[in-house]
Amino acid sequence: MNRYETIISLGEAFMKLINKGLIPIHILDWKVYYEAYVEEMEYQKKYFNKPKKTSAAGITAEKYKVTERTIFNVIAFMENK
Repeated sequence: MNRYETIISLGEAFMKLINKGLIPIHILDWKVYYEAYVEEMEYQKKYFNKPKKTSAAGITAEKYKVTERTIFNVIAFMENK
């Protein structure tokens, strides 16, 4: 189970942990970025022969006005076990 799956499995407890200050608020932002990235990868799989991680990360970064490096850090964090 990677970190993203762990966060999802927490459900409402995730927000309670953020409210109590046990989980930093930026993790919620990262969750949103990661979900947008996954959605973009699904879009690319559907409409292109081979989805490109760099392209999906760039589109996500532009959408949320963050750097591509930030998106790659988020991806690495969320996909880590």
